[in-house]
Amino acid sequence: MARRHKFYQAETGVSYQYFYAGRRRLTRPEGQGPGSDFTFVVTADQGPPFVLRIFVSDRALAAWQQAHGRDLDANEQYAAAKMRLFRGFNEHERLREELLRLIVDETNVEELLAPLELA
Repeated sequence: MARRHKFYQAETGVSYQYFYAGRRRLTRPEGQGPGSDFTFVVTADQGPPFVLRIFVSDRALAAWQQAHGRDLDANEQYAAAKMRLFRGFNEHERLREELLRLIVDETNVEELLAPLELA
């Protein structure tokens, strides 16, 4: 199956090419608890590809459910991960070297999804 490559021009000036590689349930040992890693393969400015994982915590999903009276469906959870990916692109010029742990949790789920007007 061919991967659908997408492009993103970050506010840092870096051009990214990326594709979604999958989702995996896990418990993060850093105290984040259970959730899902959304994995993206990323190339920055035609450099070598690297993997970025966006962790969407179950705490974020619970906070959303409590605030809105409904669960985020699978597509909306993916959207939260992708919005966090874009924020990472915009905030960090050297994502490959920084090996960041990008997280969607109860502190940022609302602001990440606000532009999508999901309510």
